Amino acid sequence: MKILITGTTGESLPPPYAGIPKLSLLVAGIWKKQGHKIGLTFTYHHDKEDDLEAGAEYFFEYNSKPDKLKKIFFLMRWFFANPFLYKKLLRNYLKADPHIFSEAILYPAYGVFMDRIFSIFKPDIVLSEAALIKTFMVAQIARRRKVPVVFDTYAEIHDLSMGANKRLSEKERKNYWESFLGLADFIITPGPYCSRGPLTYLPKEKVEFVYDGSDYKLLNLDISGGRQSLRDSLKLPRDSFLIGMVGAFEARKAKLGYPIEAVICGGSGDSTSWRNLAKEEGVEDKIHFFGRLSELELAKVYKSLDVFSDLENSPRACGLTMSILEGMAMSLPVVIYNNKEMLEIVHEGENGFIVPINDIDALSNAILKMYQLSPEKRREMGARSSVYARKIDIDFTAHGKMELFKKIINNFNKKI
Repeated sequence: MKILITGTTGESLPPPYAGIPKLSLLVAGIWKKQGHKIGLTFTYHHDKEDDLEAGAEYFFEYNSKPDKLKKIFFLMRWFFANPFLYKKLLRNYLKADPHIFSEAILYPAYGVFMDRIFSIFKPDIVLSEAALIKTFMVAQIARRRKVPVVFDTYAEIHDLSMGANKRLSEKERKNYWESFLGLADFIITPGPYCSRGPLTYLPKEKVEFVYDGSDYKLLNLDISGGRQSLRDSLKLPRDSFLIGMVGAFEARKAKLGYPIEAVICGGSGDSTSWRNLAKEEGVEDKIHFFGRLSELELAKVYKSLDVFSDLENSPRACGLTMSILEGMAMSLPVVIYNNKEMLEIVHEGENGFIVPINDIDALSNAILKMYQLSPEKRREMGARSSVYARKIDIDFTAHGKMELFKKIINNFNKKI
């Protein structure tokens, strides 16, 4: 099977190692080992690319990180490559979203670019990440090329603060999503709670969830030394109780009077504003920031922690995050907000504590409660975390999606 993974796959190959780029590469590597041919699109090249041994065929829109001028040249190049197709893609998009904005002008050119990729790679099925404007263009090209297309959606449909939802009225949103999602042959979501967006506009037989698992090669990395020596190498305090979070984050006030500190691992963004916020709150010496970590460095951070947290607190929070699964697989107890899917793997008092979303007092008390447990009790909770997490690994995800692909291709061919 020839599978093209495209849409909003992230800016480029890792680093940073997180999110959709990492997930796409992990499943691509598994499918490649099974004998399938995988194509993967990214926005641009950079000089430290790591494809996590996926071995896919890669297609890039730009040779380097695009600025405004490069985007103008991209637009001109692909407009003149096929002006008729560009105009058709733009016209179809404006029927769904009548608002004129820069992406609406640029991304029909991306559609023409993708038409070229389809002609080169000749996929049997397309997996398009996130129901954003790139996926709209990809879906139209898939229709043009008579190739089944699957949308891998997240929170962008139900979260009114994301993407097109921000500028559309309620009536316009209905038209937009019915038009957009109608282009897909099938929708995959990362959990039942995330399915509520697509199910608002589609029959249930067109939507199914497959949990996004994680890759536990981190567990097998050669990491010598105990927790204290690892903390020394990372310049973390030896004797403090460390709670960690990987990914997007919001700064929180610390409990005064206790040796409790936070370790925050973000992506490639600038942490200056967060450092300034920590300083304003008087906790700048209690929060430790890391960015663009290698897999080995990330594993060292996990090994240095006492507890892991996942504090997504917006409507975007749905599905199991890769970071929570990795933290749990590294045998860490957890503290989380009560996001729906998380309750599949975190059980109150067994392997962690669960608090209401945005209840800062409850969160602080849960962290303090975890701190006051004996190290032996935390190790027991961490061991249970590992058991729960390893049931949902990347092989689980890859298998679930592959089984759906086979059904989708079979049904698609019956219609032709």
